[in-house]
Amino acid sequence: MAIPRTVGKYEIVDAVGAGGMGTVYRAFDPTLERMVALKIVHLDRVHDVPFEQLCVRFRNEARAVARLNHPAIVTIFDYDDQDPVGAYIAMEYVQGCALDEYVKQRPELHLEDAVSAMHQVLGGLAYAHGKDVVHRDIKPSNLLVTRDGLVKITDFGIARIGPKTTTQTGLLVGTPQYMAPEQYMGGLVDHRCDLHAAGAVLYELLTGTPPFTGTSAEVMYKICNEVPKLLSAVDSSIPKALDAIVAKALEKIPANRYASAQEFQQALRSGWQAFSPKPPSPTLSQSARVIATAIHRQPVAAAAPRPAAAAAAPQASPGLQAVAGAGPLAGGPPLPPSPPDVAKSSPRSQPGADSHPGSLVAWSREQLAEIERQLIPLVGPMARILVREAAATTASRQELYRLLASHLRTPQERRQFLMTGERAWSGAAGDAVISGLSAGRPVTPEATQRAGEVLKRYLGPMGPIVARKCAQSATDEAHLYALLAEKVDPRERARFLAEASKPAP
Repeated sequence: MAIPRTVGKYEIVDAVGAGGMGTVYRAFDPTLERMVALKIVHLDRVHDVPFEQLCVRFRNEARAVARLNHPAIVTIFDYDDQDPVGAYIAMEYVQGCALDEYVKQRPELHLEDAVSAMHQVLGGLAYAHGKDVVHRDIKPSNLLVTRDGLVKITDFGIARIGPKTTTQTGLLVGTPQYMAPEQYMGGLVDHRCDLHAAGAVLYELLTGTPPFTGTSAEVMYKICNEVPKLLSAVDSSIPKALDAIVAKALEKIPANRYASAQEFQQALRSGWQAFSPKPPSPTLSQSARVIATAIHRQPVAAAAPRPAAAAAAPQASPGLQAVAGAGPLAGGPPLPPSPPDVAKSSPRSQPGADSHPGSLVAWSREQLAEIERQLIPLVGPMARILVREAAATTASRQELYRLLASHLRTPQERRQFLMTGERAWSGAAGDAVISGLSAGRPVTPEATQRAGEVLKRYLGPMGPIVARKCAQSATDEAHLYALLAEKVDPRERARFLAEASKPAP
């Protein structure tokens, strides 16, 4: 399906992923000049639910989450159910990955990260439940890990506002491995189904697998009739103090579970402090942040002919509604070009946060891939993650190589890596001086504006935004155009450089 050019006032950049109710796009808000995640519902794909019920459910998502303002919940900015393209919700665009992707990629159990992640989730649920909002589909793919180590709840697409004990009838709502028994059996469904799901997620974070596995029918039977193995029985390295905490969340009868998310959170905090002298960390570890920054997804759909900035799209996992990956893991495909993230970025990439302020927008995928190839013989598969993390902090080639060299074990390895870099980069595009532009000429606001206008012919409305972002890290006017040239389709790069080198009118 072709990607729409605009939806409402929003300019579509590319597709991020597909969820149960629709497709999520990365879009640009021209009014506030920021990136957003735009979720469009596909009512025509659902045939067993009345049209009116789908519309109501979609509006509930927007209204429910729009009432919520919490660090652990993705923020809703805008929604419209009358747009010709379809009903949509504009929400916070978060860089990172879904929790299920993090679990798959982490090298081993990180106990403190598991506890920290659930502690954050329970804080968000406590706030939502206090506003009479029940999520009903808490699962790892609906929990986002940001590159700053925060965990955010997304996809309130099946949340319902109303009395705290609403009877569920007719339609099963949820994901099998994380649903509570009452969701299967048509009983009273309230906030305690979220606590059961949170317990199942914590079980998976600690053991690497949900409490029950199998076909949907097998999982349903086990959830309703069987007791999962204790955590410590699955993995003896897990403290036994956590056994009873998780088991209570997974109780079959809602009244036997925690009465609130706050109670669950307090029990988890107490259990953690039984074997750790410090409270749970408010953010995930640095290694978790590196994984969240490095995970990359493939395009979900090919776009119709579009500006180069909209030509590639990372794919999200099914529940991922407001996130885009920041890069591939080792062994993955090359990095795609990506426009800057105006709405959200790591503090390290903000102007003034570093002596060489910069971000990934200053580097092309070819440049990063070349550096990875140089580093792989020395550090192995970790090269891709190390390069990605370091490149997010600086736009200086010398600084980037210095940062990467600090990870090497011996002076000989560091010297070899730095010398390889000097040879590879001599005459590279990053150091090019464009004909008609003087090296050393300062990057003025006028030069940045002109660069944005030229780039707009190739990238569309993102051109001026990309130009302003690159101007923050460019050392002179020639360097600015060299950086911008890397954002243009290779087939059009020569024409772009020719236009850029023309004297200003």
